[in-house]
Amino acid sequence: MTAITQGSGVRDSQPNNQTSSSSSSSQVTTATSTALKNAVTGIQDQARNPLGGNNDALMALIQQLIDQLGKGCRPKPPTPVDKPLELSKQQDAAIRERFNIGGSLTYEVLDSKKDGKLSAGDTLVISGGITGGEISRQKLTAKDVKAINSGGTTSTAQQQLNTNLKKWDSLGISDYSLTFQRSCFCTPESTRPINIQVRDGSVTEARYADTGELIPDDRQYNKQSVYNLNGDGLFNLVQQGINSGAAQVDATYDKQFGLPTSIYIDQIGQAVDDEVSYTISNFQPEPVFTTLAVGEEDGGGITPGPIKPPVEPPIATTKALGEEDGGIKPMPIKPPVEPPIATTLAIGEEDGGFTNELPIYLGPPIKAD
Repeated sequence: MTAITQGSGVRDSQPNNQTSSSSSSSQVTTATSTALKNAVTGIQDQARNPLGGNNDALMALIQQLIDQLGKGCRPKPPTPVDKPLELSKQQDAAIRERFNIGGSLTYEVLDSKKDGKLSAGDTLVISGGITGGEISRQKLTAKDVKAINSGGTTSTAQQQLNTNLKKWDSLGISDYSLTFQRSCFCTPESTRPINIQVRDGSVTEARYADTGELIPDDRQYNKQSVYNLNGDGLFNLVQQGINSGAAQVDATYDKQFGLPTSIYIDQIGQAVDDEVSYTISNFQPEPVFTTLAVGEEDGGGITPGPIKPPVEPPIATTKALGEEDGGIKPMPIKPPVEPPIATTLAIGEEDGGFTNELPIYLGPPIKAD
């Protein structure tokens, strides 16, 4: 019979850097060790051997206990850790700008896809702040990866915003109206459509579109006031989403005016119910009134020329009888002609065009004394 020294047991071969077993595993190990000790004691004390001297069967039982005990002491394999990716300078600059990583903040992109390159599904971990620890962790989307790998330092959303803001500013529209509506997981009051009126670039009136009720002007103490939502305020909504490092910022713009017509912002990609969207409709620039000539029609947006000062009425001129004004300037009026001096003409002498009167008889000639 093979002798087994009492108390030899199984030594803890777990290395120092391995975590300890769970409480349930410890209880199983303790129970197994107790059973093993009892079996060893039974072999050494034949008088108290419960199997009546069947030592072979007892040894088989002990061997099974040893096998089970060994399985319970085996350390669990460590969980694989995602390795950080090595990024190019262009990728680094694009990530910092897209997710607003600056100052004392640091980041790393973990290769969660384990393909050795930047891919959708990889994990962006941002650290820093007062403690220097992890601040946020999020999965990169296919859109994120496309923007980061585009080669530029400015995201697509920022490029679109810059282009359309420049178009809007170039038009110089200061008087207009529009309808604004928010969509989010919030109170019904916050999602009611609102008619906004803008004069000289500032919101002068805001009313609920469904009832016409006037909304109080609270812009002095409320940064989120609807009275801040003029054209520039709508562009600011998009810019705020980009600057905050939102997981997704999508905006569409009016082709003619450049003004945003829809905005969608998803702040945290893995979070639920944090998405918000805005719809801008019924944009209407106020018309500019101009004075048109009588009977002149507006040719569809053609700006009439400047109005000329009134013309002085023409100076009346004397025209010969039957003379018609053919657009030719009349000749200047000549001064009156003195009447011709009467002369004596022979009887029957005709006036060659000066007069047709008979000669005047002056009486017989006077004789001299």
